Amino acid sequence: MKPPLWLAEFHRQWNEVRGHRLSPSARAFSRPWEDLLDATGLRSSFERDHAKAEALALAKDGKLIIERHRVRREDTLTLPLASEPWLLALFDSTPASELRDEALAVVRQAKAIGHPRWPESWSRLCDEILAAFSAGKNLAPFSWKEPSDLRQFLAILHNLSARDWPPHTLLRDASTALDLDSKALEQRRLSLESALSLLFAESSSLESLGILRAESKATVQGILTLQFSNGTDHRVQSLEDSFDLSIVDLRRATHATTTARRILSIENKTTFIQAVRVNTDRDTLLILTSYPTTATTRLLTLLPRDLPHFHFGDTDPSGYAILASLRKISPRPIHPFLMTWQDRENSPPLSEHDRRILPSLLANPQMRNCVPSLQAITLACRKGRFEQESIGAPSLDAWPFWPASGFEALS
Repeated sequence: MKPPLWLAEFHRQWNEVRGHRLSPSARAFSRPWEDLLDATGLRSSFERDHAKAEALALAKDGKLIIERHRVRREDTLTLPLASEPWLLALFDSTPASELRDEALAVVRQAKAIGHPRWPESWSRLCDEILAAFSAGKNLAPFSWKEPSDLRQFLAILHNLSARDWPPHTLLRDASTALDLDSKALEQRRLSLESALSLLFAESSSLESLGILRAESKATVQGILTLQFSNGTDHRVQSLEDSFDLSIVDLRRATHATTTARRILSIENKTTFIQAVRVNTDRDTLLILTSYPTTATTRLLTLLPRDLPHFHFGDTDPSGYAILASLRKISPRPIHPFLMTWQDRENSPPLSEHDRRILPSLLANPQMRNCVPSLQAITLACRKGRFEQESIGAPSLDAWPFWPASGFEALS
């Protein structure tokens, strides 16, 4: 026999409050009877009287308690602690302890499978999840409360990170390549990027794997004119903020001009915003970019080749890998800007991802002027003061914005 609607609502409210508690409850769960009926949608006197008769029958069997409050003079429905297993079984619910144990088994299985590209990082990530779950906690975006979802999410993360994706792979193409619905990765993007950051022990995105959203954009600040094949042009100028250029418009353009005397591409958004605030004369064309998107690549191709280009990024291996990617697609030399590595003894050790990409960076002929920093990182085996934010906000209101010792500002 199907449980009554009011009892289903009572179970829902109990599950919302206590369903994921691992420790036993100390007090019985109660709800005002009239409020419960309102939440169920039982409005007529006939429906409410019938529900009351059902509740009294269950109370007679010892499953529930329904009693009138002495002060408020209203009925209260109570689930005795001893009746919690009965309520769970009635709605085919799994106790929290069993959910957690099932989730732990899922993670142990994932760890046992291993990872073809990042075995150390995968094992470490699984250990971190296991430690959190064992303590009764979640490790966002991983949760023990839905073991079946956890199994699916770990499988997607594993398969996603196990491939070497071609540059500029579209998000929906990547989704179908993994035998998923075309929108599956898009729907889970934020969770997957959070998981990738845990896996690689640094801020990561699908973009860093070479996977881009369908609508690629370049974020820019400065004065820019796009020239088109029909002889028309379009001048884009930011006042106080940056603007986005879509790949659709950039593909239509034949070339671009700017009144700026140089390009400064910046990896981190916070640092980019700081530079925007001091670039008041628009003497520098600022471009926000980590691994270059299709739109950023197209913009760099359209701009004059004699325009000096500087890049300001983090000084860990990933930061230098971004510089290498930019140099690979750029038609002009790119000068590292404030990218001399500095040590810090208590900084994080190099991750498996760091150690894997360092040899290729050292062997890359386009990275010769960065070899001293790359060798220092290799020798120290730690990240050092690698984040752009460690340099602080720019203090000059004109190029080069940061009063860096030993930096020569090219025209």
